[in-house]
Amino acid sequence: MRVTRTMRRWAAGLALFAIVASAVGIAAVMIFGSLTSQTPQAAAPRTTLAPPSPKVPTPIEFNVNVIVTDQTCAPDNLCAYKYTIEPKYIGLHPLPETPFTVFYEVTGGHQPQRGEFTVQKDQAKILKDVVVEGPPNARLQAVVMQVRG
Repeated sequence: MRVTRTMRRWAAGLALFAIVASAVGIAAVMIFGSLTSQTPQAAAPRTTLAPPSPKVPTPIEFNVNVIVTDQTCAPDNLCAYKYTIEPKYIGLHPLPETPFTVFYEVTGGHQPQRGEFTVQKDQAKILKDVVVEGPPNARLQAVVMQVRG
């Protein structure tokens, strides 16, 4: 019985030593590993990709917000809305130098209303204060239908 008790003590001591040694080893790796990773190294050369070429965008590369600038409602629940569009290009490639036309449709009134604007370089020529009839509290939205150029 004395031999097994001694062997258990030695095994427990050895296990405790292994745990402490592992903890010290991990701490050393964390400390010294972080010091060596802070030494300056030569940066790998980056490859440069050619920038994308300009092209006529697709309809999904435009968002067109409708800003209502005035609203007049008659007693018969017929309202006239004045609006201006706010186009925004969200594509990733440069726009072409040559002009192109974006065709859109405004919904939310009694009838869908078609419109268009021309873009040259990064400038859009739009109409302001366009009138559309609709119900009270109409929510006007624009959807780009086509781009030609």
